[in-house]
Amino acid sequence: MAQFSLIEVADISVTGPGTTVTGGGFIGGGMGVDGALTGMAIAGVLNALTSQKTTQTFIVLTTNFGELHLHYSLMEPAALRLFLGGVFVRLRFLNTQWRHERIQIIKDQLANGTISHEQAELFETRLSSPPDWPNSAAHVQSLRLENERLAEHGPKGTCPNCDKIIPLLSETCPHCKANFGEYASWSVIPLKA
Repeated sequence: MAQFSLIEVADISVTGPGTTVTGGGFIGGGMGVDGALTGMAIAGVLNALTSQKTTQTFIVLTTNFGELHLHYSLMEPAALRLFLGGVFVRLRFLNTQWRHERIQIIKDQLANGTISHEQAELFETRLSSPPDWPNSAAHVQSLRLENERLAEHGPKGTCPNCDKIIPLLSETCPHCKANFGEYASWSVIPLKA
């Protein structure tokens, strides 16, 4: 098995036609409606039996010592390119010329006044280490909990279906699941003070 370092890789390309279907090609027909339907059904069965799907994806690794051409049949080129995204990022980080070009772009934008000093520092930091993105699932969960808390402490009403007391701005009743959304014919009945 050949082993080499990512430092030795100059370029990676993922190409190919992707999934192709060969065979089949039968066309059904016949005299009258019954004959036509029978002919089309038989042609459909023959096409299903004789058609073959193949995936053709080619990977070319250009290295310090030559080129390595590989065939991969389990993923289409676009899917494999996405799957290998981390490798492409690491390869780009190894290219100091690319990094210098990106830093120069940031400096030019700072000089033009397009970005602030804080933004320039942030963008340069991202060139050497991945960004620390907030956890979107946790953010959505915290928003949901805050909305529930506000609904609990807000005005109350009665569900017209089960007569339970619920938050006035509820979209659904937590007890009977009655819908009070935008197109619903029901609405929560406000409690009288």
